[in-house]
Order: sequence, then C-alpha cells, then structure tokens
Amino acid sequence: MFTKILVAVSASSTDTVLTSAIEAARKYDAHIVALHVVDPTPCYLGVADCNFGLIVEAMTEHGRKVATHVRNVLDNQARTAEVRMVTLPASGMTVGRAIAIVADETGADLILLGERSSSPWRWLSEDVASEVVRCSGTPIQVAGERINPRSAHCAGARWADASTVRI
Repeated sequence: MFTKILVAVSASSTDTVLTSAIEAARKYDAHIVALHVVDPTPCYLGVADCNFGLIVEAMTEHGRKVATHVRNVLDNQARTAEVRMVTLPASGMTVGRAIAIVADETGADLILLGERSSSPWRWLSEDVASEVVRCSGTPIQVAGERINPRSAHCAGARWADASTVRI
C-alpha cells in the first residue's frame, strides 16, 4: 500500500518513531526516508548578547549526531533507507513546512511523526502535526497509532541525515 515512508525524528523520540517506521516499512515493503529538522529559531529568542552562531553550530552538530544514530539503527533494521537533516533558515520556515517539503521532494506516500511533547513550554512551540497537515496532501500518522491508509490526515512530528540541506 505504501512505497515510501517519511519519518520525522527528534532527539526525544527517535527510537519510538523509528520502531514504528521500521514495522510499517516491513509490513508494506516500503523505503524509509528519515528526517531530522534542526530549528535554530528558539535560540534567537534568548538574550541579545549570546553568540547565536555558536549556538546554531552546536545545534547542527547535535543534529548530525542524531542523524548518525538514526543511520546506525536503520542500517541494522531496515532494508532500504535514507537519512536527511534539514537546517531551517533564521525566519520564514516552520518545522512542519520543512517536513511537508521533504515529503513532496522524496515522493513519500506516508508521513510518520512522533507524539507531541508534554513539556510545560509546549504552548511556545509550533504544532508540527497541524502544520504538516496544512502544508501537505500526504497522509500523516502519529507513531503509536494504527496506520489508516484511507484517512487523508491523522497528525504528528520528527528526525535526520549526514548531508545537511538548507531550505
């Protein structure tokens, strides 16, 4: 039913989302595209005397480590997979929109996202699932929910690759 699954992964939900993606890929004999989005925007909300360049470099390096972890997991578990990392520009792009763009570029026919954070700061962050639904016509599934291929959109968000793409 699905031939290409885009799985958006983050440092906080990597294993859960990847497990769901691997299970779905095996079930449908699908190719996995794992995506990690580095969003430097929150660091711009801090104190004016911070060195944002160093913060963005550190965030990007952490993103590379996440991508390497994802690559190692997929190499051991999945038949065919690719890993990508996208670094967002300082303004004008959301994580959800970046996920939707990569889904369109790769021809994904399912987007798999992790559950939304339960942090008390959640109200400050973008609702990634809603943004992906708004920007993409690809069916979306939150990890842990049963995949329903007939639904147009379900909801969710996350992960990464060694080659960095700037949108």
